[in-house]
Amino acid sequence: MNIPGLPGFGGGGRAPGVGGEGARSFGHEPDPHLGMSEEERIKAMQAMQAAAFMKSASESCVFKATLSAIAGGGIGVFFGLVFGGYSGAVDEAVELKGTTREKLRVGFRSAARAMGSYAKSFALWGATFSGSECVVESYRARHDIYNSMMAGCITGATLASAPRQQIGARARTTQMAVACGGMAAFSTAIDYYMEYWE
Repeated sequence: MNIPGLPGFGGGGRAPGVGGEGARSFGHEPDPHLGMSEEERIKAMQAMQAAAFMKSASESCVFKATLSAIAGGGIGVFFGLVFGGYSGAVDEAVELKGTTREKLRVGFRSAARAMGSYAKSFALWGATFSGSECVVESYRARHDIYNSMMAGCITGATLASAPRQQIGARARTTQMAVACGGMAAFSTAIDYYMEYWE
């Protein structure tokens, strides 16, 4: 028996919300792969796995340290040319007695040495700081100003260790301690300004 205004009763019909589209209202999410062929389903799963891998890789400390090293190297090249390479190259080119071509060659070599030195220093600084901050933040499981403070200390001590320099252990330790404190204070000030200053 069919009752007007209440479809689904009688005639073998189903009540609303029982099976079909109504089943979704009871907490059952539709399958996103429904209606796909097996090949399309495999491709979709591979795309999802690739996206998850890329997200995980971009959040890893190794990726962050590498990206910071590349960025630091680029900044170092610029600073090396502006502050170190240009003036030194001009001085060497002026002092050289020879043709203009030889002077230019000497000047470019001097600038390249300065840019390489600055790029190496900035890349090492960026990789050490970024990697240290990421490791510290992962270990502490929180994001605050102390991560930058500890990362700055580690970076300063690492760069000031100067393993190739022939200095005493006491002098090296003092040098690393001073660099640790100075870099920690600088990193904390920068992070405080970027995060909390309005």
